[in-house]
Amino acid sequence: TPTRVLPTATQQATNPPATPTLTFATPTAIPGGAASLSIRVSNGSDDAEEGAKGWMYLDSTDLELVVDADNQLVGLRFNGVNIPRNATITKATIQFKVDETTSTATVLIIQGEASPNAAAFTIADRNISSRSRTSATVSWTPSAWLKLNVAGAAQQTPNLALVIQQIVSQPGWAAGNSLVLIITGNGKRVAKAFEVDSAGAPLLYIEYTIP
Repeated sequence: TPTRVLPTATQQATNPPATPTLTFATPTAIPGGAASLSIRVSNGSDDAEEGAKGWMYLDSTDLELVVDADNQLVGLRFNGVNIPRNATITKATIQFKVDETTSTATVLIIQGEASPNAAAFTIADRNISSRSRTSATVSWTPSAWLKLNVAGAAQQTPNLALVIQQIVSQPGWAAGNSLVLIITGNGKRVAKAFEVDSAGAPLLYIEYTIP
């Protein structure tokens, strides 16, 4: 057995033990307080379109909200939504970025998929319209989009808190799950898709509190 040599008092004084480095993770929510998160569409197939005949488009370079020859559906999937099931949603919006200028009268309806962990979109026909939706809906009448590449107040939805609340309150919801928002309606606004501008893809912003 090797002999253990203990440092002398002089050695201990000249070579004090190193101070440990402590790393603290920044919490996403503070009990009894408020928190927020922002999640951008991060995959080309997570901003999808379904044409009037049910055909799916997962690789479009823009998002027609909602007329593209005929009225279509747009689905947006956000992943890693780190909100606990017992959270109270106080505010939620989607921020878009202008891809084409449009001024025609437009009324959009935004719902969520009624799933506690929404699956990825596929090329199967009617892969958006076949999904069950939340009873909560929000109507949006966006003003004209008159300048390219703008992501401002006119490109931001009204408060979607009721829709998000219904999704995260479902049994089976857990922090880190995925959610889908579905847009229908009439008229036309054209937003950037992930394929053409990953930094300008739809951005979901949520504020919430937890007990």
